[in-house]
Amino acid sequence: EAEEKKAAAAAAAEEKKRAMTEAAEARRQEAEQKRAAMTDAAEAQRKATEEKKAALEEKRREAEQKKAASLAAAEAKKKEAEQKRATAASANQAEQVMKKAKPGATISLFGFGAPTQSTDEASPTPTPKPIRPSVAPRQVSAAPRGVPTISRWRQNRDGSIAGFISGSPNFKDGEAITTSPITSEGVGGAVVQTSSGSRYFLEEQS
Repeated sequence: EAEEKKAAAAAAAEEKKRAMTEAAEARRQEAEQKRAAMTDAAEAQRKATEEKKAALEEKRREAEQKKAASLAAAEAKKKEAEQKRATAASANQAEQVMKKAKPGATISLFGFGAPTQSTDEASPTPTPKPIRPSVAPRQVSAAPRGVPTISRWRQNRDGSIAGFISGSPNFKDGEAITTSPITSEGVGGAVVQTSSGSRYFLEEQS
């Protein structure tokens, strides 16, 4: 009987020890699960924060790009408007000078601020030469290819032609010039030539 009691007590002690071990293992696993859950939550929060930050940065970048594009467009419009005003003012001044110029006066180039260009189309100090009325210019229906047209023109006493040029690679369309003396009388609808060989088509006068 004493042996049986001793065996029962040992079995009970072993069972208690096993139960305690299982409880401790359960608590350990629960703690591990809680730590894993907290780690996952922290990682998810970190990712959400980074994504939110990235989205804000993208919005900021888009806003800056839109602002830069808007400023560039505004600057381009401003420059275009300034160029149009300058061109209009230059053309108006040139026309006023042409109207006020006395017959026989030599007007070299109405660049109004542009550097003086020494060409047959704009000679700053042309040498007066007599007109040769005996040479008849060649009349055509339209300006030949590559020949600049001079409109609202008049012939000065020295034989040069003053007017507004178009179709020239050296000047803007509508720019006022005075050529060097031509080798014939100025006739509307005709191609004339300067003493240096430059050719121009004189538009019919209205």
